[in-house]
Amino acid sequence: MAMLTKDFHLLCPSCGTKILVDHKTGSILSHDKPGRGPAKSFEDAVLDDKKRTAEAEDRFAQAFREHENRDELLEKKFKEAFEKAEKDGSPPPHPFEFD
Repeated sequence: MAMLTKDFHLLCPSCGTKILVDHKTGSILSHDKPGRGPAKSFEDAVLDDKKRTAEAEDRFAQAFREHENRDELLEKKFKEAFEKAEKDGSPPPHPFEFD
């Protein structure tokens, strides 16, 4: 096994942070996060916040509608599967036959 003799640098592929790692202990010695870019104006930040709030409300409303109809949908699926099983007439598969 080759021993490292120098500390080494890593670059995070997702956020771009530069990380310096100690070669002996594997501990992080330092990290430098890249800047976030130009600062937004207050009005732009308020608009972004309103957009995020509206999107969150839309996602919640959609999830609520899906949850309201969930019992109906599950009942229909159960009835269809039950009718299909009655029409088929074959016994259910044995789990040990799949080996």
